[in-house]
Order: sequence, then structure tokens, then C-alpha cells
Amino acid sequence: MSDVNKLDDKQCPFDLSKYKSNDVVAPIGSLPWAIIQVYMGKKVYRSNWNFPVEYIRLAGVTDSNPYIEKYTPNNPTHWQPTQEDMMACDWEQMDCMLSFDLASGSSVARNPSKPNEPLAWGYIINTDWDNHFGTLNIEPNNKVDIVKVWAFIWNPVIFYFNFDVETKPDAESRQKVIELFQNNDLRVTVGGIAYNLGKTLPTGKGNWGAGDYGVVFQSRNTETQKLGTLLQQMQQTGQTKRFCLSW
Repeated sequence: MSDVNKLDDKQCPFDLSKYKSNDVVAPIGSLPWAIIQVYMGKKVYRSNWNFPVEYIRLAGVTDSNPYIEKYTPNNPTHWQPTQEDMMACDWEQMDCMLSFDLASGSSVARNPSKPNEPLAWGYIINTDWDNHFGTLNIEPNNKVDIVKVWAFIWNPVIFYFNFDVETKPDAESRQKVIELFQNNDLRVTVGGIAYNLGKTLPTGKGNWGAGDYGVVFQSRNTETQKLGTLLQQMQQTGQTKRFCLSW
């Protein structure tokens, strides 16, 4: 007989230990597996959904009225699985590969005729810049080998977004991040809105960023401009927001 934890009450408590079993395991990617992830507080989605802004999650727990919510921007609804959802095996868990809290700052150009004209918004401690601005607190247990962010800025003057990082201090970690930037689209999610920045562009200094194991990501597209507008708004309002990065 399977050694499955039995529940004494008809209403399942949200206790993770109650969902552990020695013998019975739901196949990864199946709906039963997805529901277990949801009960554990994770967000999951189908492969054909609009990742990372369309997913299901557990809601209403704090009000003692839990339900599964399907989230889409500006339209969260109670979710009921379709027959296709029930038979699908393409469910995936939504995770941030790298996340941080950012308070946006700004820099001004050295232009006597426009002394207070902003030059860039975001965060930078890169030694190439005369003045540093913004604050950024990175989550230490991320899924990529990035240990420090030197810059996360939008520069409207030359229309580019710059993301400058430092990896773990070994050549293998740095190479992994170089390949991640070159081969995969960077998606930045803030407040339920996703910005696809694409793959990194070639830069004049190759892949090198600040620090001994630095790697730089640069992008120019309409999505980077939208993200830049957000950084500008955050600087004006003084808001701090959580940024979720995935590739």
C-alpha cells in the first residue's frame, strides 16, 4: 500500500508536508503536477500561453476563501481547466532566473545650454560613469551565475538599454552568461507587464562589462523604450519595484 499522507479533515489544509508521498508522484508537466505547484504557492502556465504574464496561481488564501486564479494583465479570473488543460503535459513552472528590487535614479548631461536635461534612468555603479544613481538589491539565490549588477539603465539620447553584470569569478560561469545573453531573448517582467528585450547586440568592447568577470547586454527596440519609460516614471514617483528576468 502506498505510504501516502492521509488528511483527517474534508478540507485540505495548505501544509506542504501533506502533499508529499513516498510512492505516488505526478508526472512533471501534467495537470496534477501543476496543481501541486499551485498549492505550494508557485505560478504555472501552459507552453502556448503568453508567458510570463499569463498563468494560474492560488489566490484568496489570506481571506480563507482560496481559489485558483488565471492571471492575465488587467483581467484576473477564476480558473476552471478545459479538457485540453486536463490532458496536457506541457505545464511549466514560472520562475525568475534573476530578480531584484530597483529604485530608479537619473543622471543629467554635461550640456551648459540644458544643464538639467536627464541623460539616463535606472541604476548604475559602473566606474565608467562619473556619478552613480539608483539602488538595486539583487536576490542572491538566482538561477544564473550572476552575482552583481553594475548597470541597468535606459539612455534615450543614444537610444540604448544597458545591462552590465558580473558573474561568479571563473571563466566557465562568465562563458555561460555570455551564451545566455547571445542565444536567448531577455524578458523583463515588472508589475505583471513583460518586456521582451531580445538578444544582446554586439558592442564595441565585445562581451566585456565592468569588473574582472563582467558581461554586458545591450538592446535597442520598442520594448526597451517602453521599459525606459517605466524607469523614468519610477524615478519621478520614487517607487521601488521588483524586476523578474528570464531567458
